[in-house]
Amino acid sequence: MAKSLDQKAPTLAGVIIGAALSILLGVLVALLHLIFKPVEILKAAPKEPVAGVRYYIEGGGAAAAGKAWERKAEALAGGRGEVGFAEGDLNAWAQETFKTTPEAEEAKKTATFLLAPGTPNLRLVGSELQIGVVADLIYFGTVNQLVFQARGGFEADGTGWRYAPEEVYLGCFPLHRVPPLLALVAGRFGAGDRLPPEVATVLAQATALTITADELVVRLR
Repeated sequence: MAKSLDQKAPTLAGVIIGAALSILLGVLVALLHLIFKPVEILKAAPKEPVAGVRYYIEGGGAAAAGKAWERKAEALAGGRGEVGFAEGDLNAWAQETFKTTPEAEEAKKTATFLLAPGTPNLRLVGSELQIGVVADLIYFGTVNQLVFQARGGFEADGTGWRYAPEEVYLGCFPLHRVPPLLALVAGRFGAGDRLPPEVATVLAQATALTITADELVVRLR
């Protein structure tokens, strides 16, 4: 039987485009799987980490630190000297600076689609600073948690200092393995207009920023 004139053999270009789209779709599905794969949120590092599990270890000490960070911030405002911020100081400052408003809580109850980030959390890990945020992704009544965590130090950029993460995870997806994405994240940390004014001021005026396991030390002129 003769073939219908409407039936055409696939062209080489069609085969290549189809294969490329299949690969892109596979990559997208794998990416979403890693981003939304549950992350274990803990207050302390596990004694025996489980292979294949991504952990997010939160920093603490805010309650014990109280308002000590305010006195240290006032000391920095003098423009000279050296001030050390313990992990608790950093988290007490974050909780005061990034308070959740009643309007934001109400929006979470009524939103059809909303990404609602939580309070940033800071943790001192050796000579690095970990910054993490747990966000609620709300869509049509469903709530999924997205965990963002970055770890790195500070580096001079000619106009001051900027946070330079070396390891960044969104969920279980390692953004640092994709250089353009790492550069994008680092750029957002370095953008003064996106930082609290007091942080932008310190980064611009500090002569040195040193991270130890016990504190973040800021030295001013």
